[in-house]
Order: sequence, then C-alpha cells, then structure tokens
Amino acid sequence: MNIIIKKRIFDRLYEALKDAEIIDCGDSIWFIDRDKEQWYLEYQGSGLLLWRYQFFNNFFLLFSMEQDEYKRVIADWVEEVLNCKIGATIRSTIFKSSKVEYVLNCDK
Repeated sequence: MNIIIKKRIFDRLYEALKDAEIIDCGDSIWFIDRDKEQWYLEYQGSGLLLWRYQFFNNFFLLFSMEQDEYKRVIADWVEEVLNCKIGATIRSTIFKSSKVEYVLNCDK
C-alpha cells in the first residue's frame, strides 16, 4: 500500500477513534467509547485482534477498500498505537453490551 494513503487512513482512524479509551482489562486491551458504550477493538495478549465489523466496514467505504485489504491496515494501526505485534485478526459482528459494561468497570 502506498505510504501516503496509509498515513491518511491512519490520520482518519486517529480522528474517528479519538473518543475511544484504551482499557487494559485482564488479558485484553480494549478500545471503547465510554459515552457511547461502544467497543471498536480488542487486542488479546496472544496477538489476536478482534475488530467491530460494522464500524470498520463503514469507515473504509470512504477509501473504497474491501475487508481483505483493510483488515491489515487495522492491524498495522493497532500495532502503531499499542506498540505490539498482531498475529491474526477476526471481525466481530455480534457483541453483548454486558461485556462492554464489564470492561468499563474492570479493575484489571
């Protein structure tokens, strides 16, 4: 991918997720918007990244990118933000709000 395009996508991701808190909870690190009570990403210590399909699919429409293309961009961005290594990514289409509530109240 062109480095300039990737930088623009990263800039847009930083802007789109600026209200998301990064929460360390157990063996996972979460990106959650506390006010909206919405999760975006979950990074598990094993190197697995789960991402919210609805949000990212809509986000990447702007760049005319398909899931096979953009899932690596999501992983690269998370690697930059968390300074970690992503081994695999999984999209998630269903998520229980009780899990978000649990993470928001997590004491680690």
